[in-house]
Amino acid sequence: MRPATHKASTATSNTVSRVNRTAIIEALRNRGPLSRQQIGEATGLSPATVNRLTANLIDEGLVARQGQIPSTGGRPSVLLSYTGNKQLVACIQMRADSSRGALIDFDSHFVHRIDVSFEDLPPAGAPTDIETDERVTRTLALLDELIETADERGTPCVSVGVSVPGVVMQPEGRVAHLPEMGWPEFPLKKLFAARTELPIVMENDANALAVGELQHGAGRGVRSLVAVHLENGLGAGIISNGRIHHGYRFEAGEIGYLLMEPASLEKSYSVLGDLEDRVGSVALTRKARSRGLDVPEGHLLMADEIFDRAVQGEAVAVEMTSEILDMVAIAIGAMSIILDPEVIVLGSGLASHVDMAIPAIEERLAGRIIRVPHLEPATFVDDGVLVGIAELAALEVRGFTYVAG
Repeated sequence: MRPATHKASTATSNTVSRVNRTAIIEALRNRGPLSRQQIGEATGLSPATVNRLTANLIDEGLVARQGQIPSTGGRPSVLLSYTGNKQLVACIQMRADSSRGALIDFDSHFVHRIDVSFEDLPPAGAPTDIETDERVTRTLALLDELIETADERGTPCVSVGVSVPGVVMQPEGRVAHLPEMGWPEFPLKKLFAARTELPIVMENDANALAVGELQHGAGRGVRSLVAVHLENGLGAGIISNGRIHHGYRFEAGEIGYLLMEPASLEKSYSVLGDLEDRVGSVALTRKARSRGLDVPEGHLLMADEIFDRAVQGEAVAVEMTSEILDMVAIAIGAMSIILDPEVIVLGSGLASHVDMAIPAIEERLAGRIIRVPHLEPATFVDDGVLVGIAELAALEVRGFTYVAG
């Protein structure tokens, strides 16, 4: 299939308007209720622009009138306040073992959670019919429940965000082959669109993590970062100049396909890439069993579980932990040299063990690359992907443009 054609990035009047809307909202979120004059002083926008955009935001329910500033002789000024925290998005993080759902407001506060487990289902194997896959059926039912719950609360959802552990081709929401799920390439977004008329955003989970950390976590105030996501598979979300870098074929950040040694050139990696075949859950489970580590039947062992068992002193887990950190350090070193980001965020799979992981990675890279990158743990640990996909779903409907810095 021919990749989507990317248009040149230009600062259109629509883009400028979205940036200005964002500036107004951020001023109200950070400073509390303000008059239009105070908004102009805080943002540098002209009175005409402030009047026009605040009128639109009031119509959309993102801003409300909240009293007046007492008059000192002239016409009293109306105070405006941000009300977007009363609007909800339905968010779903699809994983191999479960789908995690949440209702999240425009300020990234979780107001309701629902998770569905797939552990009673057979592990994903050969490609299956995605439309009849029980994982999809349960996830779509999860979406229905989230939307119904929001309606019952009196705060209907305004959009939907879905993350998946693989490549998502935009804007059609077609997902590439997902070996963790046993799914072939498929326009997954259309299945969600058949359940709701709400706007839907579908994104790779590592990209969602990167956006969440950029906006609300370890990446606040920076314009470039990489977020490393290690669960069933391994991926990286790349932020460049304040925006997701998708790449020409939307495959940027698929670091599971990094080739790790000359012998890698003698193998074929049509399903899992070389690096992922060393640190992904399928590989770790296979390796752990071969070395005598007890793993329940049907369970896929992930890196953070091995780290937990290493802390408890299990010798095999200690050995495997060292090997995982070797591989992760090599990948981070490569990304640091190629991308030179301001910060590299360690997300799920690594974030809960940063006291061990960060020093170990820094030690492995010291003296081997130009400079050791600045490493930070993900602020939200297990919730970073949901926070990020909520941010993207909110951006879809509130007409904002996120600009770092």
